[in-house]
Amino acid sequence: MKNTVKLTRIYFSTFVVFAGFALDAASLSTKLRTDGTLLRETFGEVAEEVAKACTVRIFSGSKPTGLGTVISKEGIVAAKSSEIDTANPDSLKILGPGKRMGRARILTRDPENDLVFLDIGRQVDPGFEWGKTEGLTHGTWVLAGVPEGFTFGVRGGVCSALTREIKKAGGVIGVILGGKDGKEFGGVEVTTVASGGPAEKAGMKKGDIIFSINGDDFFEREKMIEKVKSFDPGTAITVSVKRGDEELDIEITLGYRALVFSELKSRNDKMSGKMSVRRTGFKRVIQHEILLGPSDMGGPLFDLEGKLIGINIAKANRVEFYAIPAEEIQRILKEKAGEIAEARGEN
Repeated sequence: MKNTVKLTRIYFSTFVVFAGFALDAASLSTKLRTDGTLLRETFGEVAEEVAKACTVRIFSGSKPTGLGTVISKEGIVAAKSSEIDTANPDSLKILGPGKRMGRARILTRDPENDLVFLDIGRQVDPGFEWGKTEGLTHGTWVLAGVPEGFTFGVRGGVCSALTREIKKAGGVIGVILGGKDGKEFGGVEVTTVASGGPAEKAGMKKGDIIFSINGDDFFEREKMIEKVKSFDPGTAITVSVKRGDEELDIEITLGYRALVFSELKSRNDKMSGKMSVRRTGFKRVIQHEILLGPSDMGGPLFDLEGKLIGINIAKANRVEFYAIPAEEIQRILKEKAGEIAEARGEN
């Protein structure tokens, strides 16, 4: 009954807010028209307390690396794996729930969804109920847990697409291939090697002619690119090249396109600011338009009743943000229950 009354008040308030904007937006103060204060006050009371109970900030030493969501009373936290990849596992710390700082350790990862599960070593009441995503449609209001000083609050927005798959972009070597290719030429010419990229680090040079990937011959530029894209970032592949009279086998660990070719961003990407390193290759996501940064990934996504419906996983561009649905998270937890129990010393 309490929730029903609260939601009735919210929907009525929302009507008043939007009616006010429609009838006489100019009569509102600049602050109310520009920073969403009324909307935050209207929606915030439902999920704000839950956000404070289940949202945490993750640090590598003193450096913040992202957010996490407490998903069980045993103190298990879900976060974005590729944000934690750069962290020293022995220096991971968690701030929250509340203002408590403590150490955390990695239990297991789910590469398919870019999730990592951490143990904070204490019992915690996350304060939420699992929600469902089956009723989400275009325009459905959702709320994200976000940092507010040393605590957490919520930020609102709407679903901008039905739950869907985001196909993976694959890894990159870190080179630009020129126009010269073909069997007669003997391979595909490297015209540019990205500074600091995987190819440069492995010793590849401008003018090298690539003719084989992992022992398979490739003489056409497009087919070679498709072959490389079939591997995930972080995968080590063997690239065979001709350099003058020599033939060399070079082992290269593929990188993320967003990092390797950051200077080649599109106009839209440049307007988007910093984006998530991994933002593709998800089987099923909730797409919304809540304004978040890459460092807000790993935080919770709620419906208007304060139920957890997902975990934010990627900022794709300035208007697209993805979250792994609650049903998928629960499925992963069941699949990895044995790994998690073993890592926690419960077997």
